[in-house]
Amino acid sequence: FSFKIYVHLKEGSGADGLDALKNKPQLHSMVAKNLCQNASGKNYIIFTGPSITSLNLFEEFEKQEIYCCGLLSARKSDCTGLPPSMLNNPETPQSRGQYRIRMKGNMSLICWYNKGHFRFLTNAYSPVQQGVIIKRKSGEIPCPLAVEAFAAHLSYICKYDDKYSKYFISHKPNKTWQQVFWFAISIAINNAYILYKMSEAYHVTRYSRAQFGERLVKELLGLEDTSPSH
Repeated sequence: FSFKIYVHLKEGSGADGLDALKNKPQLHSMVAKNLCQNASGKNYIIFTGPSITSLNLFEEFEKQEIYCCGLLSARKSDCTGLPPSMLNNPETPQSRGQYRIRMKGNMSLICWYNKGHFRFLTNAYSPVQQGVIIKRKSGEIPCPLAVEAFAAHLSYICKYDDKYSKYFISHKPNKTWQQVFWFAISIAINNAYILYKMSEAYHVTRYSRAQFGERLVKELLGLEDTSPSH
């Protein structure tokens, strides 16, 4: 599900204005904090992309009993407080599945190699716990459990995009609020279809996403014939 969206519209040149924060780590941290307001004290694990992942944010979340696992990028992430030696690629060649670890308290910085170096920051998984990445051609590639968990949760986003991104309402608005409105409506319809697939009704009549959307529109318009066309 797409559970929550956050729109930051404060304009101007102030400390929290878009002019000052646009494309900066502070804006991404602000969005993450807003989205996780109701997660405190529930021991949730938050998975983050490179633009959000940072040591300062993860430590702040940990104080609220929110734990994190994020992909780190030396170019896109706020790397303040992280050891430079872990942000540079080692000179000696590495084989697939090898990794290095540095720890600070409960926080682990993992550098894992798989046709390139991938770095992960986490306080949700022990670095000594082993996992595996399964590739069709390469078979099983060993990795820390944090890497396996991140890859699994990232696949949920990919699956959502593959299945439902083409059903977002195409509209070129004149106002920003119109764009936000149609974006929110599209997410709501996609979520409704996911709930429908989880219900008993789906086992009776298996509507496709297109058929479900067509029937929904007809019912909202009050049309008598609500059966989907084939």
